[in-house]
Amino acid sequence: MSIFTIGMNHRTAPIALREQLYFASDRLGLYLQDLLQRGLVREAVLLSTCNRSELYCEADDLPPLLDWFCAQTVLPRTEVEPLLYRYENEAAITHLMNVACGLDSMVLGEPQILGQLKTAYAESCSASAVDASFHRLFQSVFNVAKEIRTTTQIGACPVSVASAAVHFVKQQGVALSQASIVLLGAGDTSALLMRYLSAVVKTPVHIVNRSLEAALALAQAFHASAHPLNALSTVLSNADVVFSATGSALPMMTRSLIENVMKARHGKPLMLIDLAVPRDIETAVSEVPGVSLYCIDDLVAIIDKHKQGREHAADKANDLIHQRANDFLKGEQAHETVTHTIRAYRGHIEAICNREMDKARDQLQSGVDPELVLDYFAKAYTSKLLHSPSVQLRQAGVEGRFELLDYAKQLFSIPDPELG
Repeated sequence: MSIFTIGMNHRTAPIALREQLYFASDRLGLYLQDLLQRGLVREAVLLSTCNRSELYCEADDLPPLLDWFCAQTVLPRTEVEPLLYRYENEAAITHLMNVACGLDSMVLGEPQILGQLKTAYAESCSASAVDASFHRLFQSVFNVAKEIRTTTQIGACPVSVASAAVHFVKQQGVALSQASIVLLGAGDTSALLMRYLSAVVKTPVHIVNRSLEAALALAQAFHASAHPLNALSTVLSNADVVFSATGSALPMMTRSLIENVMKARHGKPLMLIDLAVPRDIETAVSEVPGVSLYCIDDLVAIIDKHKQGREHAADKANDLIHQRANDFLKGEQAHETVTHTIRAYRGHIEAICNREMDKARDQLQSGVDPELVLDYFAKAYTSKLLHSPSVQLRQAGVEGRFELLDYAKQLFSIPDPELG
């Protein structure tokens, strides 16, 4: 068994391809069950965010996993496979730890990915796709992430995709303080956006969401206004900037919708910032006159600027991750050796017991007194159990290897003889 990571992220693929290979959160259990039922994995965790889709698993072989991964998209395999990275054992664990710590994120050191990874792990536990090995692995990963947050400066002045999006809009010359802002979605990213926007926007932000209850909850927290999804066209008619971050598998804003909205706006420009993967806004919307459409990949310049000054912290974090990944593998190898030894010893003892039991049954069937049979069984079983250890301990004494005698006392809980 090996630990594998297969994935695609913002470094290997543009958003147009990333959104074609995405594991929807409400279907993670189905994907995991498919992997288990096919016998492809023993344990598995699937992670999909705006910047990555990855499979972490314990399995026998990589090629069948690669086949399965490529089959989860309608894109030709020849187009998908070159964009995928594959890691095994220490490299796979190192990558997973990098992801958890935000070192592999578009926004270096961003903390949201750890929460997303914990959610993915919890989903796998619910789907019975996690056993003892991955439980140990992910607890180690979460501990490393915490250690790096507290011992390095990687989390200083935290930046997120949400904060980068707000900075990006400012760079485009938009006066956010007086702008009419619309948020499509009421999830974690929208909550982060509200934190940044509330500090600069003077007028109430309009939150539009499929679940009005969720929109109201977020709106109340930030003194914004909430609207149901069927009010989207009306809300857009007066907007200056729209941030979209839903979990929808299908576009929430089509070209026809925006064309109708722009007619009602009489030429007033509209800026759309799409932070979702898969994208919430059809790419054809960018062709509508008066509309400026941006996606998450357009924020790279802002994000790169905020990376400056964190490289040293990232180097320190990477050194720590490599050490912890190596420690985990050594621990797993030791655990496997101990488990194998215990099983072998148990099998050896049970084999001795079974042989003596067979002899005892034969004696009982021959009419031997049961008391004598039990007495013989106890003596024979004890003698055979003690024979090999006694020989080894005597030999250790002859050779002066007295540490083996001390180990034997610990192993068999032998008390020291009373003096006096």
